[in-house]
Amino acid sequence: MRHYNLWLEKYASRRSQILSKFSEYKKLTQELREKIPEKELLLKINPEEEIPQTRLCFVDGGEGLRELMGMGVYFIRASGLLITHNCGSGKGECFERDLDMNIIDYDDYTKERVELLRDSMEFDIALNCAKKHKPEYIFLDGSLYVKARRRPIECEEYSVYAKKFMRLLSLCKKEKIRLVGVSEDSKSKLLTKHLSQKYKVKLPSFMTDSTLLRILCGNKTYRTIEFPTQSKIESNDETTASLTAGFPTAYTQPTPLANPMRVDVPDWDNNLERAINLIAALSKGSKQYGYPLPLFLVHLDARIKEGHMEWSTDQMINYLLKADPTIADAIFRKTRRGARPM
Repeated sequence: MRHYNLWLEKYASRRSQILSKFSEYKKLTQELREKIPEKELLLKINPEEEIPQTRLCFVDGGEGLRELMGMGVYFIRASGLLITHNCGSGKGECFERDLDMNIIDYDDYTKERVELLRDSMEFDIALNCAKKHKPEYIFLDGSLYVKARRRPIECEEYSVYAKKFMRLLSLCKKEKIRLVGVSEDSKSKLLTKHLSQKYKVKLPSFMTDSTLLRILCGNKTYRTIEFPTQSKIESNDETTASLTAGFPTAYTQPTPLANPMRVDVPDWDNNLERAINLIAALSKGSKQYGYPLPLFLVHLDARIKEGHMEWSTDQMINYLLKADPTIADAIFRKTRRGARPM
């Protein structure tokens, strides 16, 4: 009982402190509503009445990591959903998929390296779809600006990631394929920095873009004004050159129950307004969720399930134990956390 008493005492004291801070936040947000004119921030969405007669591609990926005693086992998966709407004999939907698993050594960036491998596989899927199917649009899960501004790491995975991302940008520019990044980024502060500079207001430290928009707009459907972002990505690949690109960005909330979504496109083909209207049309089938349905479907298809990881890891350990029990047990032994009873 002492444990529960301590828990309740701590909760009661922290609750009062949080409420006190919350009162300060309430005052700050009221000041924000007065200083930032809604008419200058929000624009109306005009969703497409019908999905246009074109090919659309949606790409997402998933990853998983099982940490063992000496090494980790990673799993990455990427899926591309191609949807053809009323354009000749190629009607319908099809998936492009890829999957990989391997061992990975530990360092300070192990999880980041796995994410880089997953992103690189997503770029491969997008490149394959662009070459084989030539869609008008490729929608990538995640912000293009964030992908371009990813923090460099001294590892082979980052070098491959940067090369493939630039190849995708270059191919889309050459073939006039419209590349769109879509992200439910809850931590970004790009818009808050832009508004802070424009209106000379100091925003609270907790104020992310999504928080600000929820405070100002609530459950309205809207898109924000466009705000520019600049980025440069380098490649050591002799076949490509470094590329400087801006990524015009806006937020949209396509349905009343949606979360704010960040949408960005390369500046050489600024089709941001049409991309947002198309996203709103694709979100009609998920009004309770407020997210483009094809992107949600491809997310489900690319997800790495716990059971798949557990089974594959166990099979790999058993296989290696037969080859050399001593070394395999030392390197691939499950950690105490992994072997702990439920």
